[in-house]
Amino acid sequence: MTLTFRTIAMTGALMGLVIAAGRAGGEAPGEDKELPPLSARNADEGASPASDPADTPADTPADDLAAEQGPEAIPAQLDMATAVALTLARHPDVARANAALARGRADLGAARSVWTPQVSYQANLGPHMLAGTNSSGLNENMAGPSVYLEQQVWDFGRSKGQIGAARSTTGQRWYEREATADQLAEQSALAFLEVRRFELLAQAAETQLGDLAHLRELIGMRVNAGISDKSDLMLADVRVESARGDSIQAQTSAAMARAALANLIGGMPRRLTDASALISRFEPADQEPDYDKLPAVAAAKQASDAAAAKIGEAKAERYPRLGLQLGYTRNNYTYNSRDNALSAAMTVTGNLYRRSDHYQIEAAEEDRRAAEAAHDSTVIEARGRALSAQQEIRAGHARIAAYALQEEQAVTASRIFLEEYKLGKRTLTELLNTQLEIYRAASARIVAEHDIMEAHVRFENLCGSLRPSLGLPAHLSEEDNPDGGQVQ
Repeated sequence: MTLTFRTIAMTGALMGLVIAAGRAGGEAPGEDKELPPLSARNADEGASPASDPADTPADTPADDLAAEQGPEAIPAQLDMATAVALTLARHPDVARANAALARGRADLGAARSVWTPQVSYQANLGPHMLAGTNSSGLNENMAGPSVYLEQQVWDFGRSKGQIGAARSTTGQRWYEREATADQLAEQSALAFLEVRRFELLAQAAETQLGDLAHLRELIGMRVNAGISDKSDLMLADVRVESARGDSIQAQTSAAMARAALANLIGGMPRRLTDASALISRFEPADQEPDYDKLPAVAAAKQASDAAAAKIGEAKAERYPRLGLQLGYTRNNYTYNSRDNALSAAMTVTGNLYRRSDHYQIEAAEEDRRAAEAAHDSTVIEARGRALSAQQEIRAGHARIAAYALQEEQAVTASRIFLEEYKLGKRTLTELLNTQLEIYRAASARIVAEHDIMEAHVRFENLCGSLRPSLGLPAHLSEEDNPDGGQVQ
């Protein structure tokens, strides 16, 4: 009797599965559709887990901006080096730095011109000057139009300080321009990697949503067959909606990252290439950079030199200026028989006493101390960023190994738990938790990989070699650098 009851129960369950399979599209009776692994699903769909998600991007404001800018400006397939080049070509900070450099060169030319001859003139006009007679005595014997040629002979270091300060300030502007270019290059490269990061996270979220939706279909079949409770289907629906929310959030983050990159380069391409191969050729981050070669540090050093030169200029104000003056005066306003005058003399000009000279020297010395402190602060900041990037790179490799192992174990556990769920040995919550762990591990691995790449970009920029490592010129223009060498 007991055997007959079990036989009837098994026959009823088999018929339920046949009916559920017919509703699901004619699948084989009594067979549950297994959840294939992630790699198999991607292979069936013609894509690998590492495939570029930008091959079929969603419409975003960045795509609209690319359409407005025109396809000729932004290539359809963009790499990191091209993104950096586009940023440097259009960013207004570069134009501002070029203008500041041109101003510095003009100031240097003005300072050097103190040693070139100067031509000046003077003319007077007043009552009775043009009259034939003058009985009042007003403006009598006034000099007529005069022309002077003056040449400075010696100023006791005043002009030397002015020229030195102007030269150092020009060098400071040159290095500040290069520092601006390095900063923009790093900003553009990091924005490029952010787009790649969030596109891969969006792909992982879509994969999780597809896997959970597929699992929900299997649970629905079991509910229709009477094998599982309807509460299992409700729980599966909750997890599917949660995964859909994760997918929407990831896509939103990817759209925001694409808009930020489009704002830098002037548009957004349809596809971004993988930069991991390029970054892997960067120098290993195991040596401390030479901070004195950084443009920002060199600019601070030039500012300190300019402040030191101004000290000499301020001290020279206590001494006179020596010069040579040649003049010609036309005495057409006088009633003197000597109508014209030609003069040649050595001139000595200066201040017998001026209280402000002391304060100018003190102010110049304080400016030098402030510039030296700014230089040291720049070095400390660069060292801190370099150490942080090195630690992030070292820890990132350990994170990737841990997350990759976690992802592999979660995939294996998901397959086992699915079979055990069919046999009633595992609950649906345990099965769904394994799917969630797969997504968490994959997302954490993607984040760790891009954290390492971004740290490599920051460290390469701190070494002063980011642009050359990307295949771009090391400097914005081919010209003489402030140290007197030819820029390569």
